[in-house]
Amino acid sequence: MFNSRRALKSTVILAALFVVSQASAAWVAKGEKSASFKATGPGGLAIVGSSADVRVTDKGDTVAVVVGLGSLNTGIELRDKHMKEKYLETPKFPSATLVVEKSKLKLPSGSADVEGKLTLHGVTKSVKVHYAASGSDKDVSITGSMRINMKEFDVDVPSYLGVTVKPDVDVTVKFGAADK
Repeated sequence: MFNSRRALKSTVILAALFVVSQASAAWVAKGEKSASFKATGPGGLAIVGSSADVRVTDKGDTVAVVVGLGSLNTGIELRDKHMKEKYLETPKFPSATLVVEKSKLKLPSGSADVEGKLTLHGVTKSVKVHYAASGSDKDVSITGSMRINMKEFDVDVPSYLGVTVKPDVDVTVKFGAADK
């Protein structure tokens, strides 16, 4: 009986150490990374843009995903210039950052809706992010998506020649991560 208690106690301690080591694993971005957005307007107008400037930083209890806004590209040079200079003001606000608590994530595999803090255009707000992760304890692929309202982040709603997009924008970010 004494040996079974000792074995049970050892098993519980090992399990606890495993959970703690998983929760504190240090992740770094790897492989292809991308961020994209889709804004819609009247008559089926859809503006899609993307960037490969995505950085992921493990900050211990949180993970920060940073997207460089200066490299967003919609495929139309004049529209990109207006988006970056007039609306996003990228010289003043060069990036958008999403911070999520690691304890809320189901890694290496799982999907869920989690709350994060998004900083865009100098404004930080809580946002709901849906993500899906797949992989192993050492290597994981993550796709996250959210819908944001530009007005909530003090971004003027784009309008050109009388055509105005809706303030809600769909954003998707994809990246791989590996345990250091």
